[in-house]
This record gives sequence, C-alpha cells and structure tokens, in this order.
Amino acid sequence: MKNTRTFNKYSNATKDFLVRPIVVYHDLPLQVKVIFRDNKGKSGIYCWNNLITWACYEGSAVDLSRRLRDYFSPKFLEK
Repeated sequence: MKNTRTFNKYSNATKDFLVRPIVVYHDLPLQVKVIFRDNKGKSGIYCWNNLITWACYEGSAVDLSRRLRDYFSPKFLEK
C-alpha cells in the first residue's frame, strides 16, 4: 500500500482501544485504483474529511470497494 500511512494505538492505562485510522489516502483522484484494490472484498468503516471546511462524513459498508466506487461516480452523487 504505497503512499499510505498505518496507525494503530493501544492504551494500557485505560485498557481501551483508541480509535485511529488504519489507512489514510492523501490524494484520492491519483490513488483511486489503489483505493479500489486495497479495499476489494473488505467491509469496514470509512470517513471522508473536507480539508477546507473540516466537515467529515462517516459511513460503513459490507463491500468497501463497491461503496467507495459509488462516491467516485457522478451519477451516484447526483442522486
């Protein structure tokens, strides 16, 4: 997974998992093929962050590749 960063942190003091991103993609238009390949057949939770307004959208999917492909489809976004 080139051009991605991996995070995972466990706090022994609280015995709780801290929620941290597993993979962060920094340039979606250039990494779209990598995103689809990395997430094919996986389920999970995702978060889109707007770096201008700091708004975020969180969602989940049984098939991440299919769900993310929808977000890159103008026809889906027009709905």
